[in-house]
Amino acid sequence: MIACAALIVPIKVPRELSERTSLELSGAVWSSALSRYLLVSDDVNEEGSKHEPVMFALSEAGQLDGAPIRIEGIAELNDPESITAAPDGTLFVCTSHSPNKKGHVPESRRRLLQLAITPDRKAKVLGHLDLSVARGADGKPPWGAGSLDIEGLAFRDGALFMGLKSPLGSDGSAAILRLPDALAAIQSGVIQDGALSVWSRTRLCVPHAGKSVCEGISDLAFLPNGSLLVTGNAPKGMPTDGGGSLWKLAAPNGAPTLLKRFEGLKPEGVALSPDRVSAIVVFDTDGKEPLWIRWPL
Repeated sequence: MIACAALIVPIKVPRELSERTSLELSGAVWSSALSRYLLVSDDVNEEGSKHEPVMFALSEAGQLDGAPIRIEGIAELNDPESITAAPDGTLFVCTSHSPNKKGHVPESRRRLLQLAITPDRKAKVLGHLDLSVARGADGKPPWGAGSLDIEGLAFRDGALFMGLKSPLGSDGSAAILRLPDALAAIQSGVIQDGALSVWSRTRLCVPHAGKSVCEGISDLAFLPNGSLLVTGNAPKGMPTDGGGSLWKLAAPNGAPTLLKRFEGLKPEGVALSPDRVSAIVVFDTDGKEPLWIRWPL
């Protein structure tokens, strides 16, 4: 544990980027096309302009590229929380769909996008979807009562999986939603009733200050065997966990295995390395120097 803790190191941010952009890293995925990890960041504030629609490229050596990758065709990307690989080298990016500090959920905060990376290092929108309108076969939101907060995203066998920071279940369990035929839904812009459903519920609970505190999901990444790496943090407005965690979930609804607690830190993104023998975890440091760790699998 001591050796692993020593691997939590700063991400190198070029001066031309740090001088104009504040970073709150919240999702990661490896891009074979760019030979880089692609990262999203909460509410990118670039030279005073909030919600800039951009992503960031991170080398395997831990250095961010100086120029962000701009998403063309949209004016704002409000609270992007997760990113994952889609078919044919494309990407899925999802915003939180959660209320902002004023209690509003504008359209720019309710976006699931499919993106293609162009040869000139820009991103083109191929399709989009508003997940907040999804309803189950009973006509009710499949995530239950409470405000939706989507922070994890993973894709496998044609289906898209969404990890929820909130709402937690009455027993403190965190939910993972599943959307089958995700490409068809995104390209049509329509979710049929009953299509989006709960795939798994599991309790990600840790001891803190003499109590058991249950975490929500901040990101997901499938391992080759079908199990999931899950990062967890306490949901907004809920009791603090004193620092987030890295978990392994072998099967839906199963008991998770705690791999690592990150005292005083918020793990927000997890991605497999290109050789799939390790994973990276990136931390949201609230605009301070960003951090990451490489975790051996």
